[in-house]
Amino acid sequence: MIIIPDRIAVGDRYTVLEKKAVLVQDGVIKKIDEAAKLLTDFPDEKVQDAPGCTLIPGMIDLHTHIGWGEDPALSGKPYSVSMHALYAASKMEGTLKVGVTSIREASSGNCIGVALNEAAARGWIKSPRVYPCLSGLCMTGGHGSGQSDFTGIWEVDGIDEIRKAIRTNKKNGAQWIKLLTSEAYRGDELSEEEICFAAQEAHRLDMKIEVHAGYGASLDSCLAAGVDSIEHGTHLTPEQGKVMVEKDITWVPTIYVFNYVYDEMAALDVPQAMKDDPKSVFNYLKESVECYPQNIKPLFDLGVRIATGTDTDCTDYKGSSPVATECEYLVKCGLKPIEALECATKNGADLLGVGDHVGLVKEGYTADLVLVEGDPTKNVSNLHNVRATYQAGKEVYSEF
Repeated sequence: MIIIPDRIAVGDRYTVLEKKAVLVQDGVIKKIDEAAKLLTDFPDEKVQDAPGCTLIPGMIDLHTHIGWGEDPALSGKPYSVSMHALYAASKMEGTLKVGVTSIREASSGNCIGVALNEAAARGWIKSPRVYPCLSGLCMTGGHGSGQSDFTGIWEVDGIDEIRKAIRTNKKNGAQWIKLLTSEAYRGDELSEEEICFAAQEAHRLDMKIEVHAGYGASLDSCLAAGVDSIEHGTHLTPEQGKVMVEKDITWVPTIYVFNYVYDEMAALDVPQAMKDDPKSVFNYLKESVECYPQNIKPLFDLGVRIATGTDTDCTDYKGSSPVATECEYLVKCGLKPIEALECATKNGADLLGVGDHVGLVKEGYTADLVLVEGDPTKNVSNLHNVRATYQAGKEVYSEF
């Protein structure tokens, strides 16, 4: 197949190729050249002409909870295992329609990420590529513990329980381990010893580790442990950012979800007592929303790798996985559109450990590709205008 857009945004923060076309064969980008040259050299190839469009790498959502929602038909009770699987599978094609070709789990129940990968491999469903972590780990009574009935979050205390949980996740197909520590004004939850051990054990078993952490001592513990990514990190400081650069730790800020939930709450009649309480959820969200415009650009300029995650369930939110909206927030916080695009493509692939063959429009790379109308390197909102999505060279969505 030969794809002929107006331009190619390669996926790094620098390179835009004008009037170039891409040859895709056997799921791989074989050649990038002038359209006339490719059409002459490969006359039998199917051609997708895309005037007015930009070709970009498939986008990556690094913070998803697949099908976390409750079943409204059952008065808000959790889905059964069978219904969870069917519901999630029915929604995954919507994620491809918004140009997201890979997602990383940040904890979900019922081993759903592994099941989706297997079903897609057998051709039963269309689904983004899933990098599963399976069950998230929190301390007894910690953040996430109240959701354990339908998210699979486990309460673990001490080294032995953490070791058992990590090994069980590994056995069940996890590629990542998710810890949850620090939420709102509770301070750090898991101890530094527990976080450091979890990172050591995950890395020993050839897995990576992501940690939900917001501020203060919990962030310092994550840095000391050498985790692979910090999720949310609303109160990261420049000093902590420098350590992240030194240790190659990625920041997945999830700006979208804080703004979404805060806007939803602010639209309600919030009691004055909640507004006056500095430790209320309302003020925690308000403070977090206000932190991002202060932190994103300075930490990015320090060299912190920022990558996109939405903290949504890839099913119920408008537009499924709203990576495009996350990019809009990154631009509002000071990044250039082309820099936000890198956060949604190359940076995510690098964190996942697949950056040598995914995340760029480059010869020899897997053909995870998206055609968007307009030029998202000039106007990031054009990322919403998805016209076609290709996963390993296969057309999985098209408006042409």
